[in-house]
Amino acid sequence: MGLSERERFTRCAFGQDIDMLPVQCDFSGRGLKHFLNGKGISRVSDLELLPFFENHVLYAYMNGAVLKMKTKDFHGEAYVYDEWGCKWDTSQDLFYCNHPIENWEDYEKYEFPDPYAPGYLDYAEGLVKEYGKRYIVTSYHFCCLFERAYILRGFENVLMDFYEEEELLTQLLDRITDFHVELAKRYISIGVNCGRTVDDYGSQTGMIMSPDMWRRFIKPRLAKIHAVYRNAGLPIIHHSCGNITQIIEDLIEIGVSVLNPVQPNVMDLQQLARDYGDRLSFFGGICNQKVLPFLSPQEIQENVRQVRNILGAHGRYIISPSNGIGPDVPMENVEAYFQAAKKYRRL
Repeated sequence: MGLSERERFTRCAFGQDIDMLPVQCDFSGRGLKHFLNGKGISRVSDLELLPFFENHVLYAYMNGAVLKMKTKDFHGEAYVYDEWGCKWDTSQDLFYCNHPIENWEDYEKYEFPDPYAPGYLDYAEGLVKEYGKRYIVTSYHFCCLFERAYILRGFENVLMDFYEEEELLTQLLDRITDFHVELAKRYISIGVNCGRTVDDYGSQTGMIMSPDMWRRFIKPRLAKIHAVYRNAGLPIIHHSCGNITQIIEDLIEIGVSVLNPVQPNVMDLQQLARDYGDRLSFFGGICNQKVLPFLSPQEIQENVRQVRNILGAHGRYIISPSNGIGPDVPMENVEAYFQAAKKYRRL
């Protein structure tokens, strides 16, 4: 069939015939720096991975703190502030350390960011122009709804807000949603070929909030963001860590075509494949907590084979680690994973 990476991923996302399964090897920021430095490369960028891995997806990061965190380009700064006024510790991967609206008294004077700020999507626009014809260049709605609310307010505060401050929380979530709807429109205008929202709803054992609470506060707002990409005919990736099995049907309903990261240590892969494999594509599944750091290269190859056979039963699977590979994964295990991914991607 001879498909490009973009064509193969898109067809996989929509459940259409493909020549082979897409593959991806993503790293955490620190993991990426560790891997590239081991290859003698000082520049930290997803683009530097392309000579080593047959990746299909490139991420159109927003300029500012997100791009800095993903490239480790801090120029000696101990902390960076994102466009929401949230503070991030540069010594760690994605570790926030303040809450700009911890007290509701600060809400009225809080200044929301502008999705149309000059230069905000300069990196994304350059990525689309250079790589968008061949690769999936996806939007990057970082800390989208629930996560942004609790970074702004504090985790425990938001959980209490669901019950005690519904009106104020609704206002806050609506403003966050409005930002991401406009950001999605702007991403479409520069030519991204996939939508991606990032919002964690699960823990290792289940949902952080009840499914009913999620359906009431999060689902209709996430649907508004996804509608921008659905109306443009693009596939949609949603990233949520943890066990979110209880809301997968809802995610499919609002347009999610690709679920990421599919953590095998907290979700039942057999059940996922059985219940949703003909309607949803899976992106992840190779455990970066227990498999990639600790098993032998031979065991990793066998794990990739097993997971591919389960999640790829309907041909709707992107072989990938269940989250970004960290610096704790030995180089030989990274290589073993990718060699196995290439071996078992054939349909």
